[in-house]
Order: sequence, then C-alpha cells, then structure tokens
Amino acid sequence: MRYLLLATVFFYSFSASALDAYFNHAVFLTPDEGTYVETQMLFNASSLRYAQAADGFQARVELTYIFENEGRVVDFSKNIIKSPYTNDSLNAIVDFLDLQRFFLEPATYDVTIRLIDLNNPSDSVSFAQTITIPLPTENAYFSDIVYLDTVYDNGGKVGKFSRGNVDMIPRISGYQGPDQNKLLLYTELYNTEYSLGGPNDYLIILDILDARDEHVLGSYHVLKRVKGSEVQAVFHTWDITGLGTGNYLVQIEARNRNNEVIATARSSIQRHNIVPTVEEINDFQLSETFVGRLRGDTLRTMVYCMRYQASPTEERYIDDNWEEGDTTDLRRFFYSFWRDRNAIDPESEWNSYHKKIRYAEKEFDLGNRRRHACRTDRGRVYLVYGKPDTRVMRHREPNASPYEIWHYYKTPKKSDAKFVFYDRTLVTNDFIMLHSNVPGETVDYSWYQQLSTPSASPSGNDEPMNNQGDVSDYRNLRGMDMNEVGSRALDYWNNPR
Repeated sequence: MRYLLLATVFFYSFSASALDAYFNHAVFLTPDEGTYVETQMLFNASSLRYAQAADGFQARVELTYIFENEGRVVDFSKNIIKSPYTNDSLNAIVDFLDLQRFFLEPATYDVTIRLIDLNNPSDSVSFAQTITIPLPTENAYFSDIVYLDTVYDNGGKVGKFSRGNVDMIPRISGYQGPDQNKLLLYTELYNTEYSLGGPNDYLIILDILDARDEHVLGSYHVLKRVKGSEVQAVFHTWDITGLGTGNYLVQIEARNRNNEVIATARSSIQRHNIVPTVEEINDFQLSETFVGRLRGDTLRTMVYCMRYQASPTEERYIDDNWEEGDTTDLRRFFYSFWRDRNAIDPESEWNSYHKKIRYAEKEFDLGNRRRHACRTDRGRVYLVYGKPDTRVMRHREPNASPYEIWHYYKTPKKSDAKFVFYDRTLVTNDFIMLHSNVPGETVDYSWYQQLSTPSASPSGNDEPMNNQGDVSDYRNLRGMDMNEVGSRALDYWNNPR
C-alpha cells in the first residue's frame, strides 16, 4: 500500500515548502524470527528546511512509528533521519530514504506515523493507517512485491538495506518514468519445500500484463527453474525501454511439475515512456516493416485472427473493418496493435502470435477456403486460451458424432476449464462448441445427448449437475453399459486425462 503524506492536506495550509514524504510498507517472513513489516519512507528534500551543520547544510526529520493492536502499543520507534550534506545550493539537494523493520505477530495494527522537520518544528505531519500481517500458512505463498531503485554489492558491510551480499534500495511506488529503463523487483516465496513434498523442481513464472485486458506481453515472459526450499528469494530485472505508456500488472506464479499453480502474487505499475507514435511513420516506411509482407485477403484474415488478443475497442474496430476496411488503414492498425504490445520489437510479438495461428491452420483447417481456421470454434478457443492441458479426440466412437473434450488447469476466467466440440456433419472437420463450463461460453448441460443425435436441436439445461459442475448421468449409475452413447464422453468430461 502506498500513501502520500502531505501536511497541507491533513493539517492547515503551509507554504510551498511544507513537509511531504512518501510511505510504503511490505510484509516478509524469516524462519527464525517470524513475520516483520518493512517500512519505507522517502523524503522530498525540497520540502524540508536545511540548516548549517558540521560539513555543510543538512535537513533533519524526527520520524515516529507507533504500532497498536486493540488499543495496546505493541511496538514503537522514534528516530532522527538526516539528509546527506549539501552546499548552500538548492540544486544540490537530493531526496533521501529511511527503511526500518518491525517484527510483529500476525494481526491487524493501527499505525500512527509522525514527522517533524527539526529545522522548522512548526512544519509537521501525522498520519494513521491500518497494516495487516496475515497468518502464515503451510502452503506456498509469496511475500509482498517490492520494486527497487538500485541494487549493488555491499562488500560484506551489512546495513538496513542489505539482503545477503547486496544492498537493495527500494522504490516507493510502481511508477516507472521515462528515465527508468530497468524494472527491478524483489519478493520471497515461502514453504515450497513443504508444499512440494521435498526439494523438488518447480517453475517461477514472471510476466508483465496489460492491465486493460490482462493480456500477457510475450517479450516480458520469464521462466526460472528452482528447487523447493523454506525461503526462495526472487529477484528479477526487466529491460522496459520499449514498454509503452500505460498501466500494467506484474504477475508472479509458482507452478509444480504438473503445471499447477501453487502460489501467485500480483502488483500494479504505471509506465510513462516517450515512444514515437505510429502516425510519425509514413506509408513507405510501413511497407518496409513486417506488415508490408501481408497482402490482400491474407492481411484481412490475419487482422480478424487478432481479435482474440484485442481490447474491447480494438475488437470493435476489427469487426467493423476486417472485411471491407481500407487496406492502408488496416496495415497501420496492424502495426500499431503489435507495437502497443512491444514497442521495441513489435515483429517478434507478432511472430509469437502468428506461430499460434499457423498451428490453428494446421489442426483446424476446413479446406476449400470455406472459412479460415481462426474462425472455427476450436481455432478461436485455441487462440484465446492457448493449447489445452489435455485434449481427448474421439472421432470414430460407435453411435456418436466425432467429438473432442479440451481441459485447461487454469484460464483467466476459470480454473479446471472444459470445452466440448463435435462435428455434427461427421465429415467436414468443422467441430462446433457444444458446451463449456467457462463463463461467457456456450452452455448446454444435455450436451452428451447431442452427441448421439446430431440432427436434434439442443434440449435445454435439464440434466442434473453435482456441486463441481460435473454432469451426472443417472442412467449410467443405474447399471447401463459403459459403451452406451454418451457415457464415455461423460467419463472424459468428469475425469480429464
């Protein structure tokens, strides 16, 4: 949580130089000493009064923290925080940071923070907030995510900013300005050894997502293979030179060998970057890019296929223009679409997605140019959700239409996601979606009946379900043959493999 402490807000109106500071906190755990709160306070040097000191001019701030639980003071500190020395030039002053750690039991605390400019005692601020330290669990979990300004070797001199053999200077917020080309973060992952049943291998996956639609930016996708342990430090640096202005999410996941998520954490960042606009590129320059290789119907089809990665606004544009829109405008849209997702190398972003389109063309092609694979139900689901974790293909089951059941361990909308497709024509490879448990997708709880009667219209949601959303075939429970139409499909649905 981040807060701006402004004396002019909480008390009365001061001059333009009224004390202000920026506060952040993060919760961590040590196996030996338990949970602790790390407090970070950044002082705006220009808001403080500097006075003559031994080696020049210096600002001094009295900083007090009071932690209370149910009206009882649990912890307390009062320190004088001093700025670096400077000469008498206001241009030479720099902002400075204080970091403290408070070891506290899991609970909710009322925290009072007081600041007094000791060179100008009438300039002060007091702020209250609530900090909650959750109970540790036996399952794997992440600490809070901390963004860093700089990291350097401490030469063995351990100080308040030290973690191991390096000092980590935190950033108070997730804001990344035009002068920041590196995004550094630190977090800790606890209890993986217990969760995995020993020091077994697992993956830590780091991503930057577009906050608008939670689209993963492929060029920032990182995998780290580690072994289960009591505490795993996670430090990573991204080059964000090409990350455009906007709001993003940093996501960290730990996944076991079965690709199951055992822990996850997210944090938001804001990026302000100065990147030339697409409008500054003329048509000739655009034709020399990867977009110039797309012609006629191929351009239009590829634009349509992009709708599964598009924001709502982009999707509306695609729907309105992919068939009859001006090709020059479509090329500009195409280039802008991928540049928004990777300003430094939009072609690699497109190539990554185009690889998925080629797979869809290979797997779900209808032939005879009737309809492109990405416009089929299976093609759409593949491009939206990716490759399924399991895919049952039964194209010659007796007394049933050809069908497939896809299963995903996790999608953005639902865990344990499932899809049923069938080819009611028996020969075209045009499998349509019959049923899914994913919100917003096709629903027909009598889907397995449709497999045996492809010409029948859907009969509605009249089939009992258990509390996991699995379909229960009560006829089969009464002793019907497992080979009867629909029974095998139900088994594949309820028990994906």
